[in-house]
Amino acid sequence: MKKLLTFVSAITAGAIGTAAAEIAVSGSGTFYYSSAEGDVAVPTQEGAMTVSGGSIDFAMSTETTNGVTVSGSASLTLDTDDVTFGGDSTVVGGLNTMTFGLDGMTISLGDVDGAGSGTGEGGDVATFASTHASLYSTASGASANDSAMDSLADGHGINISTSMGAASIDATFVSKVDSGNNSLLTNATTTGHSSGFAVNVGFDMAGASVNVATGGSQAKVQSTKNNSAMGAEISYPVSDALSVTFGGSNGTIGGNDEDNVFAAATYTMDADTTLKFGIAQGDNTTSGVLDKASSATINLSRSLGGGVSVFAEYATISNDSAGVKSDATAMTVGTSVSF
Repeated sequence: MKKLLTFVSAITAGAIGTAAAEIAVSGSGTFYYSSAEGDVAVPTQEGAMTVSGGSIDFAMSTETTNGVTVSGSASLTLDTDDVTFGGDSTVVGGLNTMTFGLDGMTISLGDVDGAGSGTGEGGDVATFASTHASLYSTASGASANDSAMDSLADGHGINISTSMGAASIDATFVSKVDSGNNSLLTNATTTGHSSGFAVNVGFDMAGASVNVATGGSQAKVQSTKNNSAMGAEISYPVSDALSVTFGGSNGTIGGNDEDNVFAAATYTMDADTTLKFGIAQGDNTTSGVLDKASSATINLSRSLGGGVSVFAEYATISNDSAGVKSDATAMTVGTSVSF
């Protein structure tokens, strides 16, 4: 309670302005060459493609006279995972959330991601190969790699992160799901979902790191089910060189029943070389129709120092859309630089 009172007083007293303001700038750049093939022909596109992009990221912070830190961020991004034809537009991001930090607690106000987004999600260790392969496979309503917790409570609202004993706790509430950086919607009472909440709890158990999450939201259309989901994952260091992670999620999203499971491993070959591999499977049932998807990915990366690294990866995906099966594969090599 004391933490919350300090936080409220910082806002109401207008105690934000100090001389401790800081702005940090970082950036990244990437270049990929990828080759893919599968059951679906893309007549207007060759099987091989090259992609480049990157981002410039701004981190801003200040501190109030009573020790509350306030931070925000902004970015300019050319998405290297966008495989739409001619997709080369730069996107401006950030500038829609303020984060207040004090004594082990952070409170974010604005456009927030739901707590637990990504919990129970994994298996895709590829940077680009699985995205490229998806162009050459029949579209499916199921996702092998996404958690049912994703976007469950995203929108304009509040996120609180703190700890309780040895456990970390992350909680989110938004009045309107997917409301972006402004919660005003002319049809807010008749469409979509409202009162979105999500909670994620992380803790250590028997040498393993455990995350569990749950949440839900209320449908504004009477014929639509409320959204609800839960997810869990466990990471365990088998040795100094090998770690494994596995988990899954299930839920009812947009009236559809979704679930997924995954397993992934990371092996440190030496100080500069890392091998990752993962598998995933997901189901989606819509009006009694079952769609299934699965993937297997491998990534081998090597650091060259100075923020420069090179990598090679392979992805194979399989979709079963209402009994119609389709497979695709892709191989990608590239380099990435952090500035």
